[in-house]
Amino acid sequence: MTYPNLTPERAAMNELHADGLRAGDPATWQLTEDAFAVGAQLHSETVFTIGNGQLCVRGSFEEGHPGDHPASFMHGVWDDMPVSVTELANLPRWWGIDLWFDGDRFRLDTGRLLDFTRSLDLLTGVLSRSLRWEAPSGAVVELGFERFVDFSSPHRAAVRVSIATDRAVQVRTRAGLDAHVENTGLLHWRVVDQGAGDAAAWLHTRTRATGIDLACACEVTLDGVEADATAGGTDGVPTIEHSFELQPRRAVVLTKQVAIVSGIDAADPVAEATGLARESAGAGWDALRAASDSAWLQAWARTDVVIGGDPEAQLALRFSLFQLLIAAPRFTENASIGAKTLSGFGYRHHVFWDTETFMVPPFSYSQPEIARNMLMYRWHGLAGAREKARANGHRGAQFPWESAGTGAEVTPSWMADPGDRTKLIRVWAGDIEIHITADIALAVMQYWQVTGDDAFICGYGAELVLDGAVFWASAAKREDDGSYHFRNVVGPDEYHDRVDDNAYTNHLAAWHLRTAGIVAGWLAGHHPERWAQLSAALAIDAAELDHWETVAAAMYLPVGTDGLLEQFTGYFALRDVDVAELRDPARTTSMQQRYGFEGITETQVLKQPDVLMLAYLLPELFTGEALARNYAYYDPRTDHEHGSSLGPAISAVMACRAGQPEVGYQHFLRAARADLRDVRHNAGDGIHGASAGGLWQAVVFGFAGLEVIADGWHTTPMLPKHWTRVEFGFEHRGVRQRVVVEA
Repeated sequence: MTYPNLTPERAAMNELHADGLRAGDPATWQLTEDAFAVGAQLHSETVFTIGNGQLCVRGSFEEGHPGDHPASFMHGVWDDMPVSVTELANLPRWWGIDLWFDGDRFRLDTGRLLDFTRSLDLLTGVLSRSLRWEAPSGAVVELGFERFVDFSSPHRAAVRVSIATDRAVQVRTRAGLDAHVENTGLLHWRVVDQGAGDAAAWLHTRTRATGIDLACACEVTLDGVEADATAGGTDGVPTIEHSFELQPRRAVVLTKQVAIVSGIDAADPVAEATGLARESAGAGWDALRAASDSAWLQAWARTDVVIGGDPEAQLALRFSLFQLLIAAPRFTENASIGAKTLSGFGYRHHVFWDTETFMVPPFSYSQPEIARNMLMYRWHGLAGAREKARANGHRGAQFPWESAGTGAEVTPSWMADPGDRTKLIRVWAGDIEIHITADIALAVMQYWQVTGDDAFICGYGAELVLDGAVFWASAAKREDDGSYHFRNVVGPDEYHDRVDDNAYTNHLAAWHLRTAGIVAGWLAGHHPERWAQLSAALAIDAAELDHWETVAAAMYLPVGTDGLLEQFTGYFALRDVDVAELRDPARTTSMQQRYGFEGITETQVLKQPDVLMLAYLLPELFTGEALARNYAYYDPRTDHEHGSSLGPAISAVMACRAGQPEVGYQHFLRAARADLRDVRHNAGDGIHGASAGGLWQAVVFGFAGLEVIADGWHTTPMLPKHWTRVEFGFEHRGVRQRVVVEA
């Protein structure tokens, strides 16, 4: 990747963003690729994903390429699938443009590529590609592609290509819509109807199992040459074609204005989509760009974080924020961000604990209305959480480990063994990784603390917290030792499953029960009618509130000596880590792959350190000395390089709190390079959303040391030695705050 300068127009925009902050090097707004590598095309498709908070499209080429994974996803458009239950359906191919020159079809696996540049402008969300290509006929063609998804509207997108040649060439163009797409082999669409004519095409499809209607429409214009539009296509592929002779050094521009509308958003999606496409074509490319650019500028004004002295860190953080912004549900409260955002097929777009723990916090601080939408998604899923609790013999709301459209549990029970595809491995997370219920409560309380949004807590958030507490009190079992236990669970460290009394789980359960009591008291005092309604609906009486206090007070909390917490009962008795093996720079696989799913459980090697995650989320549990001791013990035992992508960013924060910012910076780099450098060799499956959200937390909560407290906020900076400043804004109880930390 290289970092070219922005145009003067884009550079000028930099000076306008965010509370008068200056953006610094304009190259830190650009992600650029100056060569096409077939072996890296899936990685590139992921990092060049663009979107608008409603729909995203991977960076696959408009003309296609063998082995690519072209895909576009929209919030809410779920369809059934085997094993993993459900996934977002890959939208019909709306961005495609096919070209022929003297009868030779343009594609990068044919002819000869003479020059190539692809660039994503993070400031405006525009993806562009310029190239020179020699056709088999010998003609040299210069092509410039641009596309964007309108950030000001949930349903609009646009694509265009400029064409020039070195000699007279017969050109044929085809732009249309294609329903024949797949989700890694699965077909989700049935064609209902289609049409084409007068330079416009439309397509009406319906998901095969869930019956969700989707309409795509496009209007195609050609500037720079006279050529009649011809409607055509086949079943499921309505198209608009042009044929003309292009003279040398004469440029033509083909523009495709697109609208995509689901039946979730419109009673007549076909009429809505065709009307929007027609309106877009009438307004023109420049007008749509201006509206989209303005919306992006407003978003960056609230979200951007400036890092002085480290262009790589600055670009990585802006890239991460960009990927969160395009996936975050800006236009709906019935969706959230999946583990791989909307950028690929990984994890089938399911929502995990990653969302509330890593991705919600940046929005709670910068754009709280988006965080609220994401928390409302959990509120809308309460029925599924309650059903899961009932199915497990408990009361209250037990949130699913993997959630999709309805809030029901969608974690697969089995998966293929990556070391032997003929074998299956039992997946326990959906059954016993129960900490997610408290993780959601933590996100609710953090949102409330920073925003002061009492209306949300009264109307929705309290119900999430209170019914989660009902679950914990119901599920905890008191044993002969007088303590309450959670046995046979999985903590965040998934190298060790089916363990007893996981420190993270038990401490968070106790915290959740105590916090729910506080919320109940607040609600009863400030909104007695709502408290009466909720307490009756959730069967929370005085005896239940007393039971919460009893369970929290008697929760078994594993401890070691001198403040060192044991990650779970029996952890200290496991075989200790071979540090040389764990830190071997030549190692390219995770320690779980090296030892196997069963073998890794017999060691102290961690996928991610539960105790340090606990210390990060509930710092009041640890004195400074205890924190240092736990960090010194657990950090060296963590598989930072090849374990979970969630860990490095939080390890960066904890290193700062332990007084080691330079060590923290090394952890930060692991998170920063997760997608841009594909350090885990799986970025082709989609963006690591938790790592992206964690990177913001590493800078804001770690290096800048921001902490919101009862009567305000303060910072305890711990900058890496080569950073000159960190500068950002956040909203504290409705008032915009500006933070400047300088070395």
